[in-house]
Order: sequence, then C-alpha cells, then structure tokens
Amino acid sequence: MAVPGATTNYLTNGAGGAFVEAKEGGTILNNDNTGTVITKSLTLLDGVAVAADSNTLPSVTASGIYNVQKALSAGTFAYSAEGQYVIARSSATLSGVAKTQLLTMGRGNSRKSIAQFYGSYGAKLLTAWRNNQWSWTHTLDSGAKITNMRINWLNSAGTAAASPDSLSSKTNAGGANASGMVNPVGGAVGYFIDSAANPTRAIPGELVMKVDFVTLTVASGGDFFDYKPITGM
Repeated sequence: MAVPGATTNYLTNGAGGAFVEAKEGGTILNNDNTGTVITKSLTLLDGVAVAADSNTLPSVTASGIYNVQKALSAGTFAYSAEGQYVIARSSATLSGVAKTQLLTMGRGNSRKSIAQFYGSYGAKLLTAWRNNQWSWTHTLDSGAKITNMRINWLNSAGTAAASPDSLSSKTNAGGANASGMVNPVGGAVGYFIDSAANPTRAIPGELVMKVDFVTLTVASGGDFFDYKPITGM
C-alpha cells in the first residue's frame, strides 16, 4: 500500500491540528551518553550525599528521581551521631533535635481511658412502635389506604404516613430528638458530657458507693464520690 507523501498529509494531533512528533525520554543513573531521548548525564554520586567522614548517605530532595524528605522538618536528614540512636524508650533526641516522645510509647492521650457513649444515629423505630405508629395493613387509623408513601409508619395522630423521628444523641435535653446519655454527677442529659469518662488531674476518676438511702437523686445524692486529685506529690 502506497503512503501518501509527507506525514502531514495523514497525521494530526489529538485535536485534529498539526502533528508534532513526541519523544519518550528517560533517565539512566551512571550514564554519560546523552542525546535527544536520554538528556541527563548522572553519576552514581548524584544519588547520594557524602558525609564528613566520606560515607555516603541518602540525598534529600523535594523532587526528582529520589523524592525523599525529612522525617522531622526541624532535624537533620540522615542524622548519625554516636550515642544518639533511635531506640524506643531510650532515645531523647530525634534527627539531632530533643524529642522525648520515644520515651513513652503508646497512643498517649488519643485513647480515652474509659469507654464513653458517643452517640446513637438512625431512626426512632422502637419509639414509634411503642406509640402504636405501625400499620400492619398499610392503612391509616381511619381505615383509608396509604397512597402517598410506600411505608407503614404513621404520624402520632395516625392520620397520615410519616417516617419515624431521627435519632441523634447530639441534641440537648428537651429537644425533639434528645437521646444523650445522663452525666452521673450533674444529672444533665447531653452529648459527650460523661464526667466519669473524661478524667482530669483534678478529678482522675469517680466511683459510686451506696451510702445514702434517703436522697436518691443524682445531683444531690450522697452516693457519688471523686478520687483524690493527682498532684504529683
């Protein structure tokens, strides 16, 4: 099959315009022969850094073929000094910078000491069920069929189909969807207020011991006690 003359007669770019030849290049380490495809001449030492004692260390750069960065921005990359090694529960420095995090391993204060109720989400199905808002026959309390919705749940009056109320523990006490847990000390209801699950050095813990058989209210009863403060003394 004959080729119709110059490449411009039958080759175009992706948008239908003039064709421009594209070359796929590359980079070869320890290469000294460059051209139109391999344009970089890199030696083996270009990929490393030379330390004061002539040892080779990794080379830090934000871009390029190595793309390695510091683990600690304030520290020295590839830091190496006698007696300053990275050892769990032993090292007080990291990359030449004073850091004591390795002395106390674990998750620190990111894990709560006591499990706490965070929240309930979804729909108040059991509440609607207890209030007799479920229709077995897909009808209203009057006997009329439900025609506007494909659910069997009714509103509180039984006069129309309605979805159950949403369940959210973030609503404070008194709200339509209030379902927060009770704080065992203050007696209030709210989201994430359990004082027993949020210890501090002033109140490191709480306990309940039945000694008051007269006053049973949470806020004023005598059954709730705090552990003594942690003062370090």
